[in-house]
Amino acid sequence: MSDYGNWQKYRNPNPIQRLLIARFLRRLGGMFRALDPATVLDVGCGEGFVVAAWQPTGGQIYFVGVDLDGDALHRAQDVAPMLHLCQADAAALPFSDNASELGICTEVLEHVVDPARVLKEVLRVCRRGALLSVPHEPWFRLATLLRGKHLRRWGNDPEHVNHWSRRGWQRFLRHHSHIVSLTSCFPWLLAQVERPAD
Repeated sequence: MSDYGNWQKYRNPNPIQRLLIARFLRRLGGMFRALDPATVLDVGCGEGFVVAAWQPTGGQIYFVGVDLDGDALHRAQDVAPMLHLCQADAAALPFSDNASELGICTEVLEHVVDPARVLKEVLRVCRRGALLSVPHEPWFRLATLLRGKHLRRWGNDPEHVNHWSRRGWQRFLRHHSHIVSLTSCFPWLLAQVERPAD
């Protein structure tokens, strides 16, 4: 199994990176706890680090984690044993409408070819909407450069196919959802969204 990407990000010993990730998890966790969901679908759950960070605050929440990467799901069995795991494409979730109360889709939309389709699927399945995060550009690239990574690509992660400034992220979300809240947590953008009005 490769130590690249999400696994490397959350396991990196760099103290600045660990501080930023801990701050990100606390901020997003506060948004999550305020919603107090009973059932949660973590779309693009990877190894389950986000849910693992939040589980001590709950205990009675039913979590389902979806990811296309079988290696990541294998690791999630140890990282986040509370996750009920499902290998599937985020653009075609194998769940009925309103199957879950809340969706989580963190650090996913920048990786997919059709982020609008993924968001639509998440909102179809999750009746109270979703919590989302994406890298905040150009600050994410700058932070990557300062860590000495992806120098030949000017800090651009080779796995990122979509890039959003705050204004661009807001435009994207308004076009495909109803924005409940939008905030930043350097170097990420966070949002709570619901289904768009009919």
